[in-house]
Amino acid sequence: MRNACSATHLSRHRPGFGWVVRPAPGSVLASPRVAEWNPEPDYFHHWVRDAAIVLKAVPLAIEADPAARGFWLQFIADFVNFALTTTDPNRKGPASNPLNLSARPGLQQYLRPDAELAALTGAAWLEEPRFAPDGGPDLERWSRPQDDGPALRASALMAVLDALPEAASPQAEALIARDIDHTLRTVGRASIGPWEEEPPRRTTFTLIAQWDTLSRAAGRLQRRELQDAADRLTELIQTAADTTTGGWRESLEAPEGRLDSSTCLAILHAGRSDGPFALNAPRTRATMAALEAQFDGLYPINRTTTATAIGRWTEDAYFDGNPWFPTTLGFASICYLIAAETGDMQALEKAEGWMALIEHVAPHPEGPLPEQFDRSTGAPTSCLDLTWSAAAFLEAADARDRALQAMAGAR
Repeated sequence: MRNACSATHLSRHRPGFGWVVRPAPGSVLASPRVAEWNPEPDYFHHWVRDAAIVLKAVPLAIEADPAARGFWLQFIADFVNFALTTTDPNRKGPASNPLNLSARPGLQQYLRPDAELAALTGAAWLEEPRFAPDGGPDLERWSRPQDDGPALRASALMAVLDALPEAASPQAEALIARDIDHTLRTVGRASIGPWEEEPPRRTTFTLIAQWDTLSRAAGRLQRRELQDAADRLTELIQTAADTTTGGWRESLEAPEGRLDSSTCLAILHAGRSDGPFALNAPRTRATMAALEAQFDGLYPINRTTTATAIGRWTEDAYFDGNPWFPTTLGFASICYLIAAETGDMQALEKAEGWMALIEHVAPHPEGPLPEQFDRSTGAPTSCLDLTWSAAAFLEAADARDRALQAMAGAR
């Protein structure tokens, strides 16, 4: 994870585009690997959503390596400045795509249209799902707008400041306020979901992330309109209740039975112990149980493992549709936290099974974790060093410590 944060020691040359990128301090690479989609994907970008998830894991990284505390505190300050700079409402996008002249013939189709870049100003910067890690705008075509990033970033930064008060600054408060105001403006609208899939819709992942941020900020900032918006969101999300499984549908627009693991990841990020979106809420557990049953019959690897490998959704076709490290680790984290809160031994055993599965399919005992593992063989596939996977592992390891400590204290 550290290698992807403020990775000023790295650079990325995309020869097909004639584009050289050097990460700025405070940026978070979705992956530090240099790849050209042949077949490993090119993730040398700063995704706002991924970066927020990584930011939230920073206190756990400090706990794992106290000697790196100085690096991480500086990274938090740089992260805030990077985010403020890239979302500056007074910033103007380029009049034309600077890669128009340098891109090889046949690759222009992947470049972002000039008009779209020229329109970037004001609040439009907060709708960007990703940036170049040097702080420039994303120059490639991508699905927009996405509303999960600012909400996740605000809640992650609030959590980090609670855990590390020495990281507080006026700049951090300004970023939180900017992200919260944007979340309030866009709350409940249709947008591109966490897996970048068209069309825009009201995914439960994004809605729960927005609810979490607004409800947390309401108490922190003493702004009644934030709580009112969170309450309206609660009512809106209730319409995504799935009568077939008892869980939450992937989106308000999804048909009955259409579930997605990202819903559970949003609930994990919120980390609540009560209410309709609590970790141990009936619909949370029903969503997890239904997804586990779906994936159990979908992936051949599950015929040889005691724990069910968890993917994104059953029709996923990206890299042939495989189990993901962040989703499998996310399910483990939820069950560990349920065990820590309730003493549920069955939840602990399920979490231990998922962690054992991760240990089995991880390519190296102390190396990076990939994005996915093959649905049949368990071999690493897609991106071979995903920063989100590292953050998810830190969260799962911390949740495991909490569960084991709680269980020991209960004896």
